[in-house]
Amino acid sequence: MVVVFMSRLHQKIKNGEISLGAWITISHPEIVDILSNMSFDWFVFDLEHAPLTIHDLEIMLMALKGSDITPLVRVPWNDPVYIKQVLDLGVEGVIIPWVNTVDDVRNALRYVRYPPQGMRGVGPRRCVKYGFYDLKRYYEEWNREAIVIVQIETREALENIRSIVEIEGLTGVFVGPNDLSASLGVFRDFRNPVFIDALKRIVENSKYKLKIIGIMTYTPEDAIEKIEMGFNFIALASDYRYLIEGAKTFLQKVNRKIA
Repeated sequence: MVVVFMSRLHQKIKNGEISLGAWITISHPEIVDILSNMSFDWFVFDLEHAPLTIHDLEIMLMALKGSDITPLVRVPWNDPVYIKQVLDLGVEGVIIPWVNTVDDVRNALRYVRYPPQGMRGVGPRRCVKYGFYDLKRYYEEWNREAIVIVQIETREALENIRSIVEIEGLTGVFVGPNDLSASLGVFRDFRNPVFIDALKRIVENSKYKLKIIGIMTYTPEDAIEKIEMGFNFIALASDYRYLIEGAKTFLQKVNRKIA
């Protein structure tokens, strides 16, 4: 029988290791299929800002079959319907945006887990291999192993960070630099001391409580810097950024040669 929760990401979480992933925003399974040949630990399928639907997600997840890459989803909102739908497709966890208070975190955890710990409705489909995986075993494993990450992206969330990380059952936090910097009044000024101090505050408050401290990064240098700051769940930009950077590199090299 297949064991659901034995992915590379779960092992790295348990071992306290750094994990590397990519943001998936383009609604085509070939993107997933191509990138899954590389040594990413996880993919986040973005249903908040990217034009992905539940139907798109189901098809794209199929391209990961046989891969060691852990599928996660950033849901559009902290909402039980969105969360239930993506979990029933078989992803191993969720990233939840716009979580600002302890009550927001508690609600998120309730939406993710089955009773008695939570309120997720029991109507599994793909997540139990259409019945080829034992439902009772999945139910027990899910409540124990589900990955629940909340985004820290506002001044309010930053002010509440100490109490947020104390909530039992939370796996991690994730920083969206654009939203956090905007909320702090220093939009995309990532070298501003206000923004840097905010990142340090998040790491310092999270590192003794949570398994995951994540952030979006935009360049290899940015990723290395954030690892050195203490982040351990590193998003290495996104699928469309790889297209842009790859094409830019080709064009620059050829244009220099023919100029």
